[in-house]
Amino acid sequence: MGNLNRQFQNIAAIGTVIAVDAAAWKLRLKIDDNETDWIPIPTIAAGVVKVWRCPSIGEQFSVTAQGGELTSAVPQISLFSEANPPPTDNPDEVFIQLGEHSIVVNVATGEANFKLSKCVFDVPETIFKGKVHADEEITSDIDVIASDVSLVEHPHGGVMSGPSQTSPAIPTEGV
Repeated sequence: MGNLNRQFQNIAAIGTVIAVDAAAWKLRLKIDDNETDWIPIPTIAAGVVKVWRCPSIGEQFSVTAQGGELTSAVPQISLFSEANPPPTDNPDEVFIQLGEHSIVVNVATGEANFKLSKCVFDVPETIFKGKVHADEEITSDIDVIASDVSLVEHPHGGVMSGPSQTSPAIPTEGV
């Protein structure tokens, strides 16, 4: 009867990550006094759209096991716990915590905050609508063109020696 009770308890349970093999996409969970075999790391998408996130040791998952057998256990979704609480309690925020970094979108205000050490956009074209503000210096290793004026190689007309100022830069197309 004890084995049958354990099987019923294991049909749906909460397991804690005790080991991860990221290269094999597997993890092991501790459920009460039992441990699972190596089982697949769950994801929210694994088709054309893919989301990879390696679980943390100590993270908790909701688990189902067909027939209550832990050899067939399938982790469903990660759960917040005392050891791993949510990063916010604001119901308007979609908050993605990435270690020390984060991406936060407030769905009520439409504002987003990216806290990253570096952000690389590998896209053929980027369009900004609205104002762009910079709190620090903007630098570029290549020439910058604004209103057809090269920042690096623009000529000036009416140049005279002495204390007078030059004329505005001439657009590169006019050279």
